[in-house]
Amino acid sequence: MKEERVFIASNGVQLEGLLSIQEASSFKGGVIVCHPHPQYGGDMDHPVVTTCAEVASKEGLSTLRFNFRGVGESQGSYGEGIAERHDVKAAADYLYSRLKDDHLPLILVGYSFGAWAGFPIVVEDERFGGMVAVAPPLEIYDFGFLKGCKKKKLFIAGDKDLFCPLSLLEKWYQQLNEPKSLAVIPGADHFFLFHTQYLTEPLREFLKTF
Repeated sequence: MKEERVFIASNGVQLEGLLSIQEASSFKGGVIVCHPHPQYGGDMDHPVVTTCAEVASKEGLSTLRFNFRGVGESQGSYGEGIAERHDVKAAADYLYSRLKDDHLPLILVGYSFGAWAGFPIVVEDERFGGMVAVAPPLEIYDFGFLKGCKKKKLFIAGDKDLFCPLSLLEKWYQQLNEPKSLAVIPGADHFFLFHTQYLTEPLREFLKTF
């Protein structure tokens, strides 16, 4: 997977990112991968983030992973999840401008905080055709904005995740509109230590639908 270091303008700050554009004429769209909480060590080099980007690239999608404001070489400071939504919008604008076909969909893969910060943009932005939440922290954040959303959705979580308890996840999942799918990884907690490779298959199957 060949990536190019890029900088993305977002509300007066520059965000650091890594972009991989598919050269083949048959590629299927673009995937943006959003990292976990900036104040707890989350960045675009987290193994979950890099794994998701690699899977998407192998499935023929261009990818963009980036650091939220205040992380790594990205300017600015933590924005309570609100300013980070501007970052997601800026990343979408940038990736869309680099794709070779305006009709190709964008897909957002958000890990933990990355899903909570990114999904409100996906719900409202017509360029996005789908979203993937890895370990959505339902115990901490309100994901009520997903109710009524009819875009493609995949949720991946471990059955040992204290921030996304399986009972809470299943109850919440039942309230969401189709199309949707849920993958539970036995033995995995919120951080997917020794379980990162198990993200590959459900993510691959989801991306094949585009």
